[in-house]
Amino acid sequence: MTYWDGRKDLNYYSVVREWLEQLDHRSIIDVGCADTPVVTWGKFHRRTAINNREFPFLHGVECIEGDWMKLDREADVITCLQVIEHFKTDYLRGFVEKIVNSCKIAIISVPYMWAAGSCPGHHQDPIDIRKFLDLMKREPVKLEIVTDSSCRRLITMFECE
Repeated sequence: MTYWDGRKDLNYYSVVREWLEQLDHRSIIDVGCADTPVVTWGKFHRRTAINNREFPFLHGVECIEGDWMKLDREADVITCLQVIEHFKTDYLRGFVEKIVNSCKIAIISVPYMWAAGSCPGHHQDPIDIRKFLDLMKREPVKLEIVTDSSCRRLITMFECE
């Protein structure tokens, strides 16, 4: 079973897809895409998926295996779903700053109020709304908390211009 196979029915993806389909922009980048098809949603002319590990080819998408922080890419919309909680705060600030400086709209999701230590590799748990907005240094135009089984996720949309 792939990463996407185990996640494709999660509610937060439905919210992200709905938000993307309402946008009218030319380009999208999905940062930290794993094997998800998020970058294929919505009406975009140029699509780029970036992941730091090998991932499957997506038809009609420029697929880049690389480090987002070392790439010089911009798009109208950037998605970054369930990624930033994996970074320590010092690195995370630069990562987030690069996202918001590289797009007009950013859609970012994080685990919401997951207990510290409950997920290996998470450095930011627990993340509440205030902590997340302090990391982002801006207020969202959309914010939703979505529940899947016992897990909640915070999904946000930011205007970055």
